[in-house]
Amino acid sequence: MYLKAINLKGFKSFPDRTRLAFSPGVSVIVGPNGCGKSNITDAVLWALGEQSPLAVRGQSMRDVIFAGGSGQSPRRFAEVEVVIDNSEGRAASEFSEISITRRIERSGDGEYRLNGARCRLADVLEVLSDTNM
Repeated sequence: MYLKAINLKGFKSFPDRTRLAFSPGVSVIVGPNGCGKSNITDAVLWALGEQSPLAVRGQSMRDVIFAGGSGQSPRRFAEVEVVIDNSEGRAASEFSEISITRRIERSGDGEYRLNGARCRLADVLEVLSDTNM
C-alpha cells in the first residue's frame, strides 16, 4: 500500500488543478522556501479527515481555499483527492485503488467522496482503520 497520487485544486498555494504522482518506495518533495511543500502534507492530512484548522496551519477550515494573489483571483472551493494503491488489499475495500476526496466551499459546506461516491468522514476512517495511516 502506498500513496499513488495527490490531486489538488484551489487548495492553499495551488489555485489550479495540480497532480502529484508517486511510485512505491521513498519519494521526496524538494523546492525553495515558500513554494508549497508544506501545503502538500497539509493537503493529505486534510483530505484524510483532519478536523482541526490549526493542524493544517489555518484559523478556520475555509483558510485552505486559495485566497488569491500573483494575479490570480480567489477560488470558490478547495478540493483534494488522495489516491492510494490498495493492490495488496490492506485497506477494508474491494478496490485495488482507493480515491478519497474532500471538498470545501467558501460557504463552509463540504463533502467527502470515496471512489467517487459521496460518503461520511466515518466511512473514510473505516476504510483506513486497518492500514496504520
